[in-house]
Amino acid sequence: MKKKLPSPSQLNRDDSNTSLLQWAILAAVILFILIFQFRVALFNGFTIGNGFAFGFEAPLLEAMIYTFALLLIAGIRFISIWKLNDYRAILSMAVLFLPIMYLTSYSSAVTVHNAKMMVLTQFMIATFFIIGLYIAENKLHRNIIALTIQLSGYAVVIYGLMNLFGQAYFPNAMWKADESFRMTSIFQYSNTYAGFLTALFLAGLFLIIHTKQWQWRFLHAFMLVPIWVSFMLTYSRAALLVVPVLVLVILPFLRISKQFTYLIYMFLAIVSSLAILSNITVVADKIAIALDFASELGNTFSIWNEQPMLGWGILLGTSIIVAAAITFIHPRLLQWLNTKTTRFNSNKLSFIIVPAIFIIVGVLAATLILSSSGIRSLLPASIADRITNINFQQHSVLERTTFYKDALKMSADYPLIGAGGGAWTLLYEEYQNNPYNSRQAHSYFFQLLIEIGWIGLILMIAFLITVYSLFIRSYFKNPELRGGHLFFFILSISILAHSIIDFDMSYSYLAIIVFLSLGTMLAPYHKKLIIPSLEAFKERKWHLVYPIILSVLAIILLPWVYREYNANLSFRQAIHMAVKEQKPLDQIIPFIDQAIINSPTQPDFTLKKINWMKQAYEQTGDPKYRQETKKLIDQLKHFEPYNRFLLLEEYYYYKSENDSGKVLQILDEGIKKFQWDINFYEAAIMEYYLAGEADKETNPELTDSKWKHSLELYQNVLDRTEQLKALPEEQLQGRNFNVTLLIRQAIGLIHYYHRDYPEAINLLNQDIAGDLNDPNVRITVRYYLAALEAVGQKDDNLFTKLIEADENERIAVEDLYKTN
Repeated sequence: MKKKLPSPSQLNRDDSNTSLLQWAILAAVILFILIFQFRVALFNGFTIGNGFAFGFEAPLLEAMIYTFALLLIAGIRFISIWKLNDYRAILSMAVLFLPIMYLTSYSSAVTVHNAKMMVLTQFMIATFFIIGLYIAENKLHRNIIALTIQLSGYAVVIYGLMNLFGQAYFPNAMWKADESFRMTSIFQYSNTYAGFLTALFLAGLFLIIHTKQWQWRFLHAFMLVPIWVSFMLTYSRAALLVVPVLVLVILPFLRISKQFTYLIYMFLAIVSSLAILSNITVVADKIAIALDFASELGNTFSIWNEQPMLGWGILLGTSIIVAAAITFIHPRLLQWLNTKTTRFNSNKLSFIIVPAIFIIVGVLAATLILSSSGIRSLLPASIADRITNINFQQHSVLERTTFYKDALKMSADYPLIGAGGGAWTLLYEEYQNNPYNSRQAHSYFFQLLIEIGWIGLILMIAFLITVYSLFIRSYFKNPELRGGHLFFFILSISILAHSIIDFDMSYSYLAIIVFLSLGTMLAPYHKKLIIPSLEAFKERKWHLVYPIILSVLAIILLPWVYREYNANLSFRQAIHMAVKEQKPLDQIIPFIDQAIINSPTQPDFTLKKINWMKQAYEQTGDPKYRQETKKLIDQLKHFEPYNRFLLLEEYYYYKSENDSGKVLQILDEGIKKFQWDINFYEAAIMEYYLAGEADKETNPELTDSKWKHSLELYQNVLDRTEQLKALPEEQLQGRNFNVTLLIRQAIGLIHYYHRDYPEAINLLNQDIAGDLNDPNVRITVRYYLAALEAVGQKDDNLFTKLIEADENERIAVEDLYKTN
């Protein structure tokens, strides 16, 4: 006899039997979502030793400690519920391949500390995917998670607006760009904030049409206008282009009446937001000027101040009107649409009717906005300009294209398992096409390629395809189980789609939300994802192996992370004692030593101590400080071979030791690894000139060899300067890369001693108008006058100015005249 399948009501009743331990895990997940978003969304800034990213590490380590404690509890819970008989079990194991790939690339990472942090981060992300698979079987649990994520998102939006209107201050929440300020809220980066707002807006629209309670519908509708106003004030063109694509992806999952409702509410919210956007922008600009946002002084206004009250009044008034309208018309509108579209629902192609209409209307609307100056005049000029400038030749598109090409060049040298976590940050300057500054690859998938190679990237893409395929198949095959879990699909696909073109997933909080959503959206189908061929294994004792592995993993990871966190605390204490308390060095050293002992791979710790050892040596002359500096350099070089700041410390050390050979070797290494850093070229060209000059009397052949290398480096600079001229006009060059005074001086002097006086004059002439109080300018002028004299010319006026600046120059110039 064929076994009767359980009814949906039975399924829901069965799902309600959850343990206190499961409720505890759920409560811990809720607390995580509410707490850690305000820690700069757990951004992983990848430390390079200059202290910039150090502030991001403590929150990340705290989140890891919290997560791995949660993983231990989950491992204990899984002893009673984990069975190897369905796709969830397979996926819960498969997700561990991502941190395992990072662990594999960690063994040969170009930056050991950043690679270590990424291993830990990936285990943290995987934990939330596994938890999502198993704690969200229950509909109530799914609703709690969804509401927590959405409400926490609303809190971020409100906080961002408080920064806009001056009631709160968060560093870089308002990001200066050109003549305006771009909103970033807690993310401190406008494009990621735009990607987050996209997910929040599209998910909020779904909650409006899905929820049964009018109070929740009103709240979600009320937040649409603040979200879209904030979205527009991020000035993110890429996110604006992603929105319609995502809408097309979402619509087929809704029945045709809800598709129309979804689009109507979206249209109402967007039009209402655009109607008040100019007024909001005027108010915000006045507040920005009054509070001097650009100074980052942290000034704030009372909410009762005239300008904030006006801004909030316009925004809240419009939001209330939109929310009231949606709440009032929704039951009637949906009923009317259900009646009118009933006959379409039976048509297999009905799910593409509304998306087709959306595409047509969207194309017409875009054409109208781009071609009509009257329509554009309704928008703030700064926003209208950015919209009209959307094209594939704009600098942000060209720059990203360059990043991705450079990433492919990088991956060619690290093809299989990659260069380890955080590799882009340290490696990109060796492969870059032009001297841009970008410590992020600006694409989640290209970053994966660099960090864990083609094997890791393919495994990750296969994992995502499997998860989404299982969800889509289950969603359409089991209409009786459809419900609010579509929220998690919308959330995850929105963030992932935007992360294709930006570094959203470097914010570990967003990555966790994505993977939690991926797990949670599959949870309702746990009884539909059974694999019959594995049914025989579900009761066997070794189903305990996986929960035990998770528990052991948590026990290993917790002390590992705590050791890093303890090092972080020790270093912060050392800095506090040095800066705030101004304690003597001997009292500070034990704390920074403890930090280095606990985390010898962290470049900030070692580089800071190197700096202190240099200062101590300069003040005391005690050679023990020099010895300690050398020891620290050698120790860190093993972990950070591509670290610019370490290379510079090594250069300064050997320079002070007068070890010319080592100095030249380090500068050659610097040019190889930082091919667009003009400072390395300047130092190398000058050092090769000086080394050649030192050998001039004793070893002329060696002098020629070193000066020849200076000339080759100079030609390299000229070639690269020409290369930059080939960049598209719309693409920004990045850092300055031009021939400097010291480069011209060194090359000019080489030509002078080679008796190529016209070439020496040509080069040195470019800097003779400089400040003669500068010793380098005086050297240039001195040799310029000598070169002129050698070809029978003079510049008496310049000679007079030179000796007025420094009387000693008279003798120096006359000595050169004698050697001509």
